[in-house]
Amino acid sequence: MPKLHLKRTPQEEADHRARKKRKRESKHARKGSETRTDKSTRKWASSDSDGGDDVYGPHPPQPEAGPSKPFSEEDSDSRYKPDYEAIRAELEEARFREKMAGAFEDDDRLDSLEAQMNEYAHTIFFKMDPRYMDDEEYAEWIRAGMYRKTHAQEYAEEQQKKAARDARRAEEKAAKAETARLAKLAEEERKRKKLEKEIRRADYAREEYHSRWKTLLAAPSDTENPQSLLSFSDIPWPIVSAHRQKPDKKGSSQTAPPPTVSLDDLTVEAITTFLVPLPANGETEKKHRKDKLRETFLRFHPDKFEGRLMNRVRETDQQRVRDAIGVVVRALNALIGEV
Repeated sequence: MPKLHLKRTPQEEADHRARKKRKRESKHARKGSETRTDKSTRKWASSDSDGGDDVYGPHPPQPEAGPSKPFSEEDSDSRYKPDYEAIRAELEEARFREKMAGAFEDDDRLDSLEAQMNEYAHTIFFKMDPRYMDDEEYAEWIRAGMYRKTHAQEYAEEQQKKAARDARRAEEKAAKAETARLAKLAEEERKRKKLEKEIRRADYAREEYHSRWKTLLAAPSDTENPQSLLSFSDIPWPIVSAHRQKPDKKGSSQTAPPPTVSLDDLTVEAITTFLVPLPANGETEKKHRKDKLRETFLRFHPDKFEGRLMNRVRETDQQRVRDAIGVVVRALNALIGEV
């Protein structure tokens, strides 16, 4: 008689499905465990057979149990930061070794050079000593000595000629030295005379400078007569080249017109040399120098010169005169500031 299958109640149907589900999960779990066990067995068997420790090394140690520590840049810097002191020490050591090697090479070269020089010195200083001669040199030395003995007269004459040549050369050398000494003295004398001549010319130019200023200030103003108007060179400028030289015995240069002067001749150096040729040492000289500069400044003051003398200057030369006065005033200001 067949088994009767009664209809399940809803509760029984739910229990039946739950049992089937648990069976499936249990079966699936058993299959997964068997698969993992098989793979693990094959893996370690392959490592043991292939010598994995020799190839890959020992297994890394497992981290200790505990809370994980977050990674920070400080740990990375402290772990991988290069040691600069050690690197610098290695570089200095390498540089020192290189210098020492170069010094050793220099010492070897100097030793070789010294040996060569010593050999040369031996040849020079001991050449006439028979103890240091070879056979050929000794034979030649003996032959020379025998010749001197057998030809004493000829040897003496040769020595006399040699002494005469040496004496003549010494006389020529002494004569050249004496000639050079006399030429030097003559050159120094020429320079001294030239300097004295320049000093005398400068002194006479200063006298002429003051005399021309007195004449210029004392002369009456005649602007209507073109012949009486002053040119640029008629102004007594404070430079040596603007004045006549000392007249000769015939007095030809006394009546000669003043030299031609241009604006380029009025330099600071020329004005300084003319007004203050020597430095002032004492207080008296400084005071005298300051008074002389002040007097010159009053003569060439632009306003005073414009009111006293500019109307007596030719119209074509007035602008050049104004420019020259500006140069003189600037030089005087610089000299007064140095006093």
